[in-house]
Amino acid sequence: MTNYFLAADVSKGYADFVILDSDKSEVERSFQLDDTFGGHNELYNKLVEFCSQHIDCRIYAGLESTGGYENTGFTFLESCKVSCP
Repeated sequence: MTNYFLAADVSKGYADFVILDSDKSEVERSFQLDDTFGGHNELYNKLVEFCSQHIDCRIYAGLESTGGYENTGFTFLESCKVSCP
């Protein structure tokens, strides 16, 4: 199993994301999504697509603690389980 890391820089209303490998090399270009229902759906779809391209992977997520702005993203990520084939 290959491990990847989803890093999120959380701000008020949006977050910047990047996916790194275990060598801390960028494997998915950084992208920005709004902290909305639509942004969460887009993140889920990006993770599903990533997993379909990287067989047998595990993605760990880390969010910057920003005094509460991270809570909706954390709750969303905790609830969405994406299975890599």
